[in-house]
Amino acid sequence: MGTRLAALLLFSLASMARAADAPATAPAAGSLEVPEAVYDAGKIDRGVIVHHDFVLKNVGQAELSINAKPG
Repeated sequence: MGTRLAALLLFSLASMARAADAPATAPAAGSLEVPEAVYDAGKIDRGVIVHHDFVLKNVGQAELSINAKPG
């Protein structure tokens, strides 16, 4: 009885560990992931041009449309 209980416990722990390692399924629609949504350039002197690239990733399964307007 003790051996069966230990085997069942070991099997359960292995199953939970495998499930935790499995990647999450992507949403069916397009879904935007932005790891860095805010950028602080610090103190910038007048007239200095600052450039920064934001990484956008579609983690969904469908096409993602972004309507961004400068402003």
